[in-house]
Amino acid sequence: MQHIPITDNHIHLSPRGLGVEAMRQFERAGGTHAIVVCLPSWTMGVKIEKASDFRRVWEPTLRLVEQTNATTCVRAHAVLGVHPAELPPLAERMGLERAVDIIKGGLELAALCVEEGLAVGIKSGRPHWQVSDEMWEASCALMRHAMELARDVRCPVQLHTELSPRCLEDVGSMAREVGLPPHRVIKHYSHPHIDDFRRAGVFPSVLCIKGAVETAVQQGSDFFMETDYIDDPSRPGAVLGPKTVPRRTLALLEGNEELFWRVHVDNVERTYEIEVDG
Repeated sequence: MQHIPITDNHIHLSPRGLGVEAMRQFERAGGTHAIVVCLPSWTMGVKIEKASDFRRVWEPTLRLVEQTNATTCVRAHAVLGVHPAELPPLAERMGLERAVDIIKGGLELAALCVEEGLAVGIKSGRPHWQVSDEMWEASCALMRHAMELARDVRCPVQLHTELSPRCLEDVGSMAREVGLPPHRVIKHYSHPHIDDFRRAGVFPSVLCIKGAVETAVQQGSDFFMETDYIDDPSRPGAVLGPKTVPRRTLALLEGNEELFWRVHVDNVERTYEIEVDG
């Protein structure tokens, strides 16, 4: 069976969890590349008062990415930004207008990190839970701002959003309006029906629950694979473990080598403009 690089497109690392040991588990299972996405401020114990505070939120992620690259054979890259769940508590503390300005500033700092080579993408999104109309509109405007920044620095956005046909239509339409190409509009935590995303102009990152990858490959190779591993010792069974993407890939690899090469190498190189070693 051909050996191929294997990429987890959305995984978290935390100094409070396994940290680099999670990457060692990923490596032992056959994983080679990881897109490590920053965690929300409260999980890092940071209280946001100004935009620059987001740098303190991202520092542990950047350190763990650096340590992964220094001590394992996994090539890790960071995605930095602001989770949509940051806005409601900030708005409650300091008012919606100021909260929006702070998060805008945080997204702009994330884009600067991309330009500086510290990150390969921007994290954003909108609530996938019930909020007021005012909060919804503000969240959508922030997501649009993230897309504009990604367009300007030539990187993707990874989006935390609800998952519905209307959402995909909204996100795809917004991306077209700002000029962000579909392969750089990544829907995190996607279902495996990738034709739905292709029609909308959004690129799915399929959560690798049992049966999902088997469904996705029937419709092509236009998707990423992810675990959304959260590296939280207080929630050991939450989402999926770091070995999942390699195990799912290797279980299905025979006869699908070219397809999985596109998933794990071609899609990653095109979207993030990074080199994935064969």
